[in-house]
Amino acid sequence: MAKGFGTQKQKKGRQNHKYYLDFLLEVLQVTHNSNGNFQAISSLLQTNLNKLDDKLIKVWRSWALNTLSRVDTEKAYAMAVDIVNFSNFIQDFSLGFPAINLEIAIVGYQMVESVFSHKVYQEEWATAQNSLGNAYCRRLRGERAKNLETAIICYQNALQVYNHKKFPERWADIQSNLGNAYLDRIRGDRFDNLETAIICYQNALQVYNREKFPERWADTQSNLGNAYLERSYGDQFENLGMSIICYQNALEIYNQHTFPQRWAGIKINLGNAYCKMIGIDRADNIEQAIKSYELALQVFTRYFFPQYWAKIQDNLGNAYCNRIYGDKVQNLESAICYYEQALEVRTIEDFPEEWASTQNNLGAAYRDKGQIDEAIEQFKSALKVYTHTAFPIMCVNSASNLANMTFNAELWSEAMQGYSIAIEAVETSRTWAKSELHRQEILAKSIGIYQNMVQACINAGQIEKAFEYSERSRSKRLVDLMASYNLSQGEEIPPKVQELLQQYEELQQQIDQERQSHKSENSRSETRAAWEAYNEAIASLETQKQQVWENLRREDPVLAGEIQVNPLSLSEIQRLIDQPNTAILSFYTTNSDTHIFVVQQNQIALHTCTGQGLNTLQGWINQNWLLPYMNDSQKWETQINSILHELAERLQISELISEHLQGIEELILVPHLLLHQIPFAALPTGEYQEYLGDKFLIRYTPSCQILEFCQQRDIVGTFNDISLQYGTVEDAEDNLPCARFEGEKLAKMYNIPPENRLIGSSQATSNNYRQLAQQVQVLHSCHHAQSRLDNPLESQLKLADGSITLGQLMTPNWRLPQLVEVFLSCCETNLGIPSLTDDIFTLSTGFLCAGARSVVSTLWSVNDLATALFSIFYYQQRQEGRNRPEALQKAQIKLRELKKEEFLRWEDIKKLYNHAKTEYEEAQNKRSQYKRGSAEWLKWTQKFINYRKLKNQIEVLENSIEQFPFSHPHYWAAFICYGLR
Repeated sequence: MAKGFGTQKQKKGRQNHKYYLDFLLEVLQVTHNSNGNFQAISSLLQTNLNKLDDKLIKVWRSWALNTLSRVDTEKAYAMAVDIVNFSNFIQDFSLGFPAINLEIAIVGYQMVESVFSHKVYQEEWATAQNSLGNAYCRRLRGERAKNLETAIICYQNALQVYNHKKFPERWADIQSNLGNAYLDRIRGDRFDNLETAIICYQNALQVYNREKFPERWADTQSNLGNAYLERSYGDQFENLGMSIICYQNALEIYNQHTFPQRWAGIKINLGNAYCKMIGIDRADNIEQAIKSYELALQVFTRYFFPQYWAKIQDNLGNAYCNRIYGDKVQNLESAICYYEQALEVRTIEDFPEEWASTQNNLGAAYRDKGQIDEAIEQFKSALKVYTHTAFPIMCVNSASNLANMTFNAELWSEAMQGYSIAIEAVETSRTWAKSELHRQEILAKSIGIYQNMVQACINAGQIEKAFEYSERSRSKRLVDLMASYNLSQGEEIPPKVQELLQQYEELQQQIDQERQSHKSENSRSETRAAWEAYNEAIASLETQKQQVWENLRREDPVLAGEIQVNPLSLSEIQRLIDQPNTAILSFYTTNSDTHIFVVQQNQIALHTCTGQGLNTLQGWINQNWLLPYMNDSQKWETQINSILHELAERLQISELISEHLQGIEELILVPHLLLHQIPFAALPTGEYQEYLGDKFLIRYTPSCQILEFCQQRDIVGTFNDISLQYGTVEDAEDNLPCARFEGEKLAKMYNIPPENRLIGSSQATSNNYRQLAQQVQVLHSCHHAQSRLDNPLESQLKLADGSITLGQLMTPNWRLPQLVEVFLSCCETNLGIPSLTDDIFTLSTGFLCAGARSVVSTLWSVNDLATALFSIFYYQQRQEGRNRPEALQKAQIKLRELKKEEFLRWEDIKKLYNHAKTEYEEAQNKRSQYKRGSAEWLKWTQKFINYRKLKNQIEVLENSIEQFPFSHPHYWAAFICYGLR
């Protein structure tokens, strides 16, 4: 029986195949005979609607594959033309099932690719590609995101043939289609997709004009308005203004009488633009929006256009929620009615996305009306559809609405749940973003979500979770860079990346040439220059270089952020603590308070500085520390002690120690925002003349994740003290006498060979610096540096022939896996203003990103002589076997407690003074021999100033009544240690 049944089934299958094949052949014959008149095709399809199904698609594909490959070229071409014509017709056929019709069309376009090759029938191939793109844009089956990607490829293929010059109209058509695909695109960066869509529409409008192509011009204006309506780049007011202009242009063609549906659709979008418009006309704009929606309802009635009708109801609800005129409560009542009417059509079964949107809007209306329980229900309903993986942007909106409302109602558990979902969505959308600017924009907009999550966890007594989320919010961009280093070390640099690197370097060289006239005369840094306006040429070059840097980040798939960096749990962070007497102090400032998480190997505690919120504490640091340093460094220097004393009180350092740090000997500090600029070692503890740096060993890290990356790099046993190679870069511009003294002492201490010392302008070039950094394990830089608070990537190490910028350090050319320690004995190498996301970009963090396990750097413009002494003391301690924090602590104390008599008795200081005096006198004599202003006079004058400064400083110390000439924190507290012990 089974065998007989199978035979009957085979016969039936053959009959079915012939049934559909006969129909297909009839369709193609009618198409061939129609000569562009598709009435006959329409009649045939109407009488055979039952044959438009999946079986027809299968037969259609099989027949085309077999037949087109067997017939001669001429016959195949004629058949392909008929297939394309039929496919064009059926994808717009209004009867049957649209999903089936589109699949039939797609199969047709795909089958003719074997006939319409790109090389032989270029125009036919390009036309079919454009049509295939249209079909994929409209396709109802398959994954929407994938369909749009395929459509984009098809349009781009078509543009290989239809260029602007030879085929302007076709080119414009495809540009318009491509714009639509990018406007709807799901994958990629929404920020970039909108910019591409705008460019495509603007391209199309180069051809489409109002007189010759009125409808296409109006369509493109309308679509361009949609893109500007959603655009986040640039000024929002201008974008919305452009959107309104585009819609009004389109309405010049599409009027209610002649094109009622298109007119009504544009009225809806015009209403949306007016709803989003802010400013002094906000109230009137909302009234304009309401009027536009109500006019659209004249066409889009519930009976004939239920989906559009529901959309307008939802939009009217939004408008009444935001309405300024009229009674607020009554407006909210009206909004709720409109939303509920929209939900009569927008069901979760038929329109899940639209249903979720209206649920979210209804929740906001209930919230504003004070009906909390109803609002919670609506927001939770929306999140059934708006998951963080499918709709991250909308998920952030709904989850934040839920969380903020429950937070304000002190429902901590519900608030944490909402913020948790929102954070997942933020991080998903960030991984989707390809533009560095957009990634930062996403984080900046969402930082309040992290802050509220931390506060909600604390209020709920969940300290561990609060700490984990505070850490999760930190230094996301730096974490990406560190992760990318770990993933990409040892990889070959691709040719495209190498080309961009060359462009970057060439632009840097041009900038260096421009900057030669800005050299500092008498300081180890050009601090003041950081706030001076650069000339137009430099500004232009910097803009170009920034764009190249962005392109570099895109081309390097790791650096582009296409990595998944998982946040650390508390237990993983605790494993970073290798000693029971070590504690992590992690600072986190919310709107109201500053929280200090005290993390040890087996416990966590919280110390809250109540009332020290963003404005109270961070604003105070900005006004009393950073701005005075920038604007009047001498006044700032006199106020250091008093400022640090008050800061210690604000942070409750004394209570923190007594309550949480008993038995602790080492602190790993994780500052937050402007606390990154504070020399914690110089904070008074409350004990008599005791500093925090006296009581504890101190090192810093931007985040615990970055500390983990440093530990992952530190392969035990790879290097030991004996095998370490040291390298120095000394006095790169021939204007720092103490830097040479410093380098000479280090060279003697560690027997550094001459080839590992770059001394003066003849050796300390950018290329030599890079080569040295790639060869040694310990790199000591003592020369000028400059922080750029206005443009951190332009912070620079100043060398003989230009500079090495932070931007360069963060490119793939600067990956230094062998680098154990860097000592940046220069000014301001860790001076920076953290962003809202707590990313601090300094030369110090740049070396961490490049590969260093540890970096010693400076928080401000340091004194030349004191810095040389500190460096020598530090390396003496290292030679005696002390780790970096120990060496730093001992060196600071030794410098601070160095007595005048001891300093002056030091033979090296006597030699330094005599050398300075000799050089000063020689320079004084030499410059008198040349004409004032000449090159030689300037050269000797520079030397005269440098050595006079050093000579005078030693003489002032000699004549001073101060017993401890370097006791002020300005001399010793600027030095900090980042990274590993």
